[in-house]
Amino acid sequence: PKVLVTSDGTFYGKTVVIATGANPRQLGVPGEKEMASRGVHYCAACDGMFYRGKTVAVVGGGNTAAADALLLSRVAKKVYLIHRRDTLRATKIYHEPLKNAENVEFRWNSAVVELLSGEKLSGIRVKNLHSGEEEEIELDGLFVSVGRKPATELVDGQINLDEGGYILADENT
Repeated sequence: PKVLVTSDGTFYGKTVVIATGANPRQLGVPGEKEMASRGVHYCAACDGMFYRGKTVAVVGGGNTAAADALLLSRVAKKVYLIHRRDTLRATKIYHEPLKNAENVEFRWNSAVVELLSGEKLSGIRVKNLHSGEEEEIELDGLFVSVGRKPATELVDGQINLDEGGYILADENT
């Protein structure tokens, strides 16, 4: 049997399941934590409807960012898709619908460097990573879709993790 030693005692079982989940990665710009749920969001499916008829931006270039931008394009007046590269990393199925969406505007090779706010988010400052040129974009909401960070701090140093922080598993999991 597997042996699990905890502060509440020792437990034995045929299987141990560790399901700690993952949290959204943050941009790391000043004020991001303070603006969470006051204009900065990490789930378009959860919070997108609050922005019906408004202007929003999605940061990221993977499948989640592409799906978020498509979802938001159906409810928001305008969607900026900001990505640090010159093309999406998302699977090709997302590319055409996003390019054909009349209210989606791309900011390639760009990163959010500042949140503009008072009581709530009012816009962002975006920097072009090639030219260094900066631009302010007025918007009502920002959706951060730049990946997830595994919540494995509980087991760090006790079991093997990969370089991304995920629990290493073999064919026996």
